[in-house]
Amino acid sequence: MSRTRLWTPPPTSPTGVKVSILRFIRRSHLTNFLFILPAVSVYLLYVAWPIFRLLYDSLFEWDGWIEETRIPVGLENYIELLTSDKWFLASIKNNLIWFFVSVAAGLAIGFTAAYMLNRKIKLRDVYRTAIFLPLTTSAVVVAFAWDHIYEPNLGLFNTILRPLGIEQQFLGDYKTALLWIILAAVWHSAGFSMVIYLAGLQTIPSELIDAALVDGANVLQRIWHVVIPMLWPSTAALLIFGAIGSVRTFEYVFILTDGGPFHATEVIALTIYHEAFRHQRTGYASAAAVVLLTVAMIITYFQLRMYKGAHQA
Repeated sequence: MSRTRLWTPPPTSPTGVKVSILRFIRRSHLTNFLFILPAVSVYLLYVAWPIFRLLYDSLFEWDGWIEETRIPVGLENYIELLTSDKWFLASIKNNLIWFFVSVAAGLAIGFTAAYMLNRKIKLRDVYRTAIFLPLTTSAVVVAFAWDHIYEPNLGLFNTILRPLGIEQQFLGDYKTALLWIILAAVWHSAGFSMVIYLAGLQTIPSELIDAALVDGANVLQRIWHVVIPMLWPSTAALLIFGAIGSVRTFEYVFILTDGGPFHATEVIALTIYHEAFRHQRTGYASAAAVVLLTVAMIITYFQLRMYKGAHQA
């Protein structure tokens, strides 16, 4: 008579448990998550949390020091910013002026320098280095240097102009002070535009230029109908960098004029600094920073769409 033996699972060894856990990790893509966990942690700690705290602080009236002084005000900070704060509205206008003037001048100077230095001429590398060299210096150092250049009594510009009977208050005239600051910023960043355009020029097939030359196109026609359209992706990238840089500009204005004269050169980032650290209005400054962040996100979104369209064209 045969006996029916009940099946019993084999004892699980510690090694078998480890193998099962490893299989589960592989199948559940947990390994991928573990690889990106350090980057995600850094992002949450240094990007997501500060943004959340910024949004939270913007809903209070607070001096930034004593926690008990927080007074909930809801959206009043935003309403005051966008309706009755004339200096903040003026700073938005100055940022727009900065964007249009600095980007247009930077693109023009960068393209001209790149087009001229893309040909084989004597001392070409020296000229390229000279134009790019200011970019290796920090904006703070450049601003201090231009502050001495603009100095009314012993500055370089007035020293040259004074024998001609001309003397200017470059940073003291509220009508033109912002333009003189933009000049310093463009001088600092023109080398970057030149390098980007140089890279783009070297990707243009020489056959296109030769074909336009055979068709009888002169220099300006070749530039307008062949070179500029082929450089549109480079231009789109520079527009993105210029837009973001114009929104977050701070160092040049802070060092050269500190927003003066009469708030004529005030920009959004400088307004945030003044409200937070001079007027002790951290909640109000946080609301201004949220507006700045929103503007930067909107600009970046449209610029990225334009950049994507430039590459698909």
